[in-house]
Amino acid sequence: MKKRRICLAAGIAAAGVLAAGGIVWAKQSVEETETEAVYKEVTVEKGNLTVGISESGSVTIGTLTQEFELESDTGSTSDSGTAAGNQSGGAASGGGTSDSSASKSTSETLVVEELYAAVGQTVDEGDPLLKISAESAAEYRKALSDAVTEAKAAVNEAGLAAEKQKLSASYSYNLSTAEGSVAEETYQAALKELEDAVEEAEEAVNASASLLNYYEEQIAAGVDLGASLAGEQENYDRLCTKLQSAKNSYTTKSIEAEKAYREAVLSSRNASSQYSVDVSGADNDVEEAKDTLEEAETALEEFDAAVGEDGVIYAAYGGTVTELGCAAGDTLTSGDSIAVFADDTAVTITVAVSEEDIARIAVGDEAAIELTAYEDRDFSGTVESIDISSSSGQSTVSYNVTVAFTGDVLGVYADMTGNVTFIQERVTDVLYVSDKAIRTEGTASYVKIKDADGTVRTVDVVTGFSDGVNVEIVSGLSEGEIVLVEGQVKKE
Repeated sequence: MKKRRICLAAGIAAAGVLAAGGIVWAKQSVEETETEAVYKEVTVEKGNLTVGISESGSVTIGTLTQEFELESDTGSTSDSGTAAGNQSGGAASGGGTSDSSASKSTSETLVVEELYAAVGQTVDEGDPLLKISAESAAEYRKALSDAVTEAKAAVNEAGLAAEKQKLSASYSYNLSTAEGSVAEETYQAALKELEDAVEEAEEAVNASASLLNYYEEQIAAGVDLGASLAGEQENYDRLCTKLQSAKNSYTTKSIEAEKAYREAVLSSRNASSQYSVDVSGADNDVEEAKDTLEEAETALEEFDAAVGEDGVIYAAYGGTVTELGCAAGDTLTSGDSIAVFADDTAVTITVAVSEEDIARIAVGDEAAIELTAYEDRDFSGTVESIDISSSSGQSTVSYNVTVAFTGDVLGVYADMTGNVTFIQERVTDVLYVSDKAIRTEGTASYVKIKDADGTVRTVDVVTGFSDGVNVEIVSGLSEGEIVLVEGQVKKE
């Protein structure tokens, strides 16, 4: 398809100037020189004709960045793609008990052995980008595997500690409820024992006092029982001391027994709540240890998925490689860019639209794009954004409008220049020819066509829509016919 100007107003104005110029030139040729007719051949084509606001600009292409993004405390990281905000791989970070594997750092690193891609090369998703050295990959994987092993041991250790804590809490609960159930009996038994001790002491004292009276009566009657009286007096004194001790014990120990009774009752009533307190948090360390294990296992799985047994890292995207972030011999660390790809889904062209025309453009509007590099190729697009801040020149105010390409963008590169037409009116899939080929006589229009045998003949046509450069042929011609455009040149 031939390149065409598609701003109707501009096309009409230009045509008027040419027509006026042609009249002046014709007068000069009559008075000064002789001319002869020459013909240019143009082909009747089929396609679209568009009228709209046309401005020029340059192409911008977005990028997709693939990064080395498996965050792990055990060393290097694995790759994942990022587009714009970057998609990052899963993380394996420390947690759980202080001696867990994920909280330990090692010095293992991944070394790039060979690159398979080059800047400017077009690759498909899944194509190999680079190879990690087998030795560094094996060392790094061993560090991740050791982290998993240690994390599993930490889970078992935390589980045993939790079971011990729960067992102790269960024992305390059972003891409290059992003591509460017999507290009353225990209290009464303790009081009875204290009372019995006092009674026994009192009985012993009374018996000794009776014996003393007997000895005194016998001595008064002349019986020689002085030694017996003296011995019993000592026994009596000892028994009185024992009685006082029993009374003192009753006073103090009855209070202690009452205190123990009340504590046992209270403990029994609160046994269930206390059990909940005792077991609360018992599984916290277990959960933390399990989280650490999961992180360590995830890090190992992601490493294996990214690097694998062959040590090759593959492209996360398809497209042209615009940048490589490493070379053979480099060490990969977390966040390193592996490769940057041109994003075929983010191809745009930005043009400046004057304030007189900006009100006729809205986000989502269709646009036709012509690139200088491809005169016979049309591109389509839609208005992606309109910058509400203006840029001012000496006498004009304009606004940047960004148009996103839709459809095939193969062969479109950054900074290519071209025209964007914001479509105001369009006809599609019509026959058209250069408007310079149309001749009129009264109200009739006709063209001169050249047949395959070289014969030139005149054909009446009915015209329709015009974009200022080409005009629609409603009837009279067929696609592919050769139409002659007449011009005048000076005779030699």
